[in-house]
Amino acid sequence: MPGGGGGDVARPRAPGRGRLQRQPQHQTPSLPLDVVLAIAARTDAATLVRCAATCADARARLADNPNLRARLRLRHTDRFVPPLLRGDLVHTHVGFYTDRKSELYLLDTAVTRDAAATCRLRRVTTGGFPLASRDGLLLLRMDKNLRVCDPATGRSQTVPLPESLPVAVQHNGKYVLLVGDGEDGGAGAITGTGRPFQVLLACLELSQHRRYLRIQIFSSDHAAWSRATDIRTPNLQGSRLKRGLGRALVVGGAVHWLCLTDTGAYALKLHVRAAQVTVTTLPESVPQSHNWWHEPLLATSSAGGSPVVLFADGGKVLAWAQSKQTAKWKPQPQVVVETEAMLRFLDSAGGTKPSVWTTSELDLVWFAERSGAVLIRMSHDHFFWLDLQSMEIVRWFSDRRIMYGAQHCPYEMNLSDWVPTFSSSTL
Repeated sequence: MPGGGGGDVARPRAPGRGRLQRQPQHQTPSLPLDVVLAIAARTDAATLVRCAATCADARARLADNPNLRARLRLRHTDRFVPPLLRGDLVHTHVGFYTDRKSELYLLDTAVTRDAAATCRLRRVTTGGFPLASRDGLLLLRMDKNLRVCDPATGRSQTVPLPESLPVAVQHNGKYVLLVGDGEDGGAGAITGTGRPFQVLLACLELSQHRRYLRIQIFSSDHAAWSRATDIRTPNLQGSRLKRGLGRALVVGGAVHWLCLTDTGAYALKLHVRAAQVTVTTLPESVPQSHNWWHEPLLATSSAGGSPVVLFADGGKVLAWAQSKQTAKWKPQPQVVVETEAMLRFLDSAGGTKPSVWTTSELDLVWFAERSGAVLIRMSHDHFFWLDLQSMEIVRWFSDRRIMYGAQHCPYEMNLSDWVPTFSSSTL
């Protein structure tokens, strides 16, 4: 360098080059937990659940705040929540003749998170015969009345039987439990269960000259039964019932049943508030032999979605979907699961296979509306849980104490009762 003194002169670095300059940090102020929960509660149930899973304080705030618990519901989400399924209520008889006793067991699926592990069968002290279950409440038939109870809280309310119950209703009537979310005026706070509910009694009458659905509703708000109402059933053909109302499916405030007459198979949809019935004819491909010895089952492939008819036939579970736009059923079914997949799951879980000739005996027991699980019985004492959305077997159980004639009912916890019990690893 001319005139230089034998070295390079250090030059100042231009801004923006070399090492990044430290910028002043602006910390965003955190919102109070009550505000965070209130925001989450106005989105959907799944978001509120994930918010409650972040810490114990959030779960405690949710459990102690009745307004947040009231907002915690699933009707505005299309997601199944499998952990809501607490288990299978099993009513069976033990002993013979005069020593025969009625027992109620819970096949508990919440004991372990390992799907391959055997569930625990334990006796339930509540007693009674399970008629229906929905959103954490159970409807039980006692000796002289009905009872609606919440096993999570231990609260219950007695429901008297309707006066002068007709003989036809005693034999063919179906009870349906409808549960409110406690948002309308807080009427549920004064009921025995702490939540508003309705018990619907329905009976289908079919003859050559009369075709109607008779309903009667008990309301927890009024603690009384309504007058019996006869509703016309348009498009229901036939003069004789081969199989009356099946297990009810409740979707979006409407109750769905399947029935079989001497002219075909039908699906009934009762709009409860409007007291109207819509009838659709099932496709001819739905098996109707043996008067539905293996009864079909109504389900949904997504929470709150359109109904699906499930049928176990020839070692397969088939599904007929219904169009949401036209309400017509697809003419041909889809294969949901086969016996081979169930046996493979049994092998991986270390279970003992039933005899070869009984592996094709599949029976659809129930569908749990919030968790999306279908209980399938193989042979006499092997039970499999099917995740209907993924169409995969997720759990199995076998116990010889569960006799073939036992009655089964799903027990799902209410979401607001379930949230305080889990941790962040649950979701």
